Amino acid sequence: MDYWFGNLINDYFLYKIIEGIIAILSMIVIYLGIQITLSWKFLNKENLNSNEIISQKQSFNRSTVFIFIAGFFMLIHEFLEGLEKDAPDYVTYELFELVALTGLVLFFLEWHKILMKLRKK
Repeated sequence: MDYWFGNLINDYFLYKIIEGIIAILSMIVIYLGIQITLSWKFLNKENLNSNEIISQKQSFNRSTVFIFIAGFFMLIHEFLEGLEKDAPDYVTYELFELVALTGLVLFFLEWHKILMKLRKK
């Protein structure tokens, strides 16, 4: 990452910043996962059909893109980590992991919004 940021910030400090952001995003994923589970548990399922949940095309497309981002960048993260000989520095690994986790957070946030709308009905 030295070639991107030069003398502005060293790799160790950037690594620690990304690690902190990943820790915060992990806590957000846990929180949203619990909220989604509780929303789904207390949702009145007699009034809903499965078409009403999945028929929101824009939401479905956004969710698909978010899952693609999470999967793709996690795959790149794991693949590059396997190339220890010619591997880039660890900041690059963590950056890919950060992008993947951001995609997962956005996916959970999208489903949380969907379930909150359905819960209000």
